[in-house]
Amino acid sequence: MGNNRGTHDGDIAEIEFVKKFNVNKKSEKFKNYLSKFEYDNIDNIYMIRVTTKQLSKLSNQHVMTRADSYLIKSNDSKLDNLLIKNDNYLDEQILKLNNIEFEHIKFSGVSIKMSDSNKFQILKMTPDSFYKIFNEYELGAGASVYCTKEEELEKNDSVYTGWHTSKQKIIDKYNKDIPSLLKLNEQISKSEEILIYKKLKTFSNKKMIEIINNDKHLQEIIFNGYHIYEEPYSASYFYKGNDIIELTYIPFSVTTGSGRSKGNFTIVLKPKK
Repeated sequence: MGNNRGTHDGDIAEIEFVKKFNVNKKSEKFKNYLSKFEYDNIDNIYMIRVTTKQLSKLSNQHVMTRADSYLIKSNDSKLDNLLIKNDNYLDEQILKLNNIEFEHIKFSGVSIKMSDSNKFQILKMTPDSFYKIFNEYELGAGASVYCTKEEELEKNDSVYTGWHTSKQKIIDKYNKDIPSLLKLNEQISKSEEILIYKKLKTFSNKKMIEIINNDKHLQEIIFNGYHIYEEPYSASYFYKGNDIIELTYIPFSVTTGSGRSKGNFTIVLKPKK
C-alpha cells in the first residue's frame, strides 16, 4: 500500500512517523506494537523508512512496497550521531551510505497514511498480475468495459484485446450468471447493449469482491503484501492518525485505472470512503 509514496504530503507523513517513533519508542503509545517482536534492548530498536523499490512476485518488477517503514535491530554506535544529525529520522539510504550494521525485524512493516487520507490505492493490477490473483482475464475485462455512452461501445473491442480475451470467451464464461450476454451476438440496439454491459460490469465488480472476501490467502496478498514481497517489506501494521493497528482487512471498492483510454488496462482496489 505504499503505491502513492512519492507524493509530498505522503512523504511528510512517513518522515514524521519515523521521527516520532525513534523519539518516543518507550512510550505507552508503541508498547503494544513492540510487544509483538523479540529483542533484548529497546535502545537498539529503530524505525526505518523504506526508500527503495523491491521485487514483486506479482508483477515481476521492482515497485514500491506495502510497508512504508519497518524496524531494525542494531548495536552500531554510528546510529547515535546519525539520529542527532537527522533529527531522529532514518531511512534505507542513510543506513547504506553510513555502512550501518543491522538486522531486519521481520513482519514489522507499517503502512503509513495521513490522518485525512482515504485516497490511497490498496492494489493496482495489470492484466497479467490480475491473472495471477484470479486465474482468469475475463473478470478484469468485464470490469473494464465501457457502458455509459453509445459512442464508446466500439472501444470494448480494445478492452478484450488488452485483457487477452474476447467477447465470446466472456459470453461463454458468464452467460449462466448473466443470460442477456447471449444477446451481444445478435442485432440489438445501442441502448440495450449498454444495459447488458452495465450488468456485466456490476457483476464483475461484485464477483471480484466476493472472491477476495472469501479467500484469506488473497487478502494477505492484497492487504499485506505477504507472499509477494520479501520481509520486511510486507505491511503487518497500519498507522493512521495516532494509532498503530494490526492490518488484516480494509473495506474496499473496485475501479478501473486512469489509463484505460490510452490502452493501459488496470483494476484498482481503493478503500471505501
